[in-house]
Amino acid sequence: MKTRAVFFDRDGVINNNANHYYVFRPADLELNPDIGECIHKINEAGYKVIVISNQGGISKGIYDSIDVETVHAEIQRQLQHYNAKIDDFFYCPHHDKIEQCLCRKPNTLLIEKAAAVHNIDLASSFLIGDSHRDIETGERAGIKSFKLEANTSALKVVSQIPDVN
Repeated sequence: MKTRAVFFDRDGVINNNANHYYVFRPADLELNPDIGECIHKINEAGYKVIVISNQGGISKGIYDSIDVETVHAEIQRQLQHYNAKIDDFFYCPHHDKIEQCLCRKPNTLLIEKAAAVHNIDLASSFLIGDSHRDIETGERAGIKSFKLEANTSALKVVSQIPDVN
């Protein structure tokens, strides 16, 4: 049986990126308001929580995949305080100013990979992002998508997802 998922963009949606264009150090990580509560509610409703993120700083040589994975581990650690967890992280290490790829949003490869790995029914899933690129990605994948203002609470959006209280 296929499962439902809520896909999240990372920077600007999960964590605050107002003071750091690239968040790649755990010391710079600050979760956005209410995100722990939002993810907990989604977990409780039986949805998978999947992060899809462009991490072009890898391609630019600003940081590497170990830095990204260290930040992801810190996000998970901080979410434990809310009894919340992210089921998986998928990210594109490329930047379109350096090379072309199929995984950088607004392409849908990250979502397609997540759907294959986690047996996700995209038609009953949702995406939450803070940019036009995020919303375009969701729409291309056939996912109902919600756009937030960057670095704000996602509670109002999450309350629109079926079965999430």
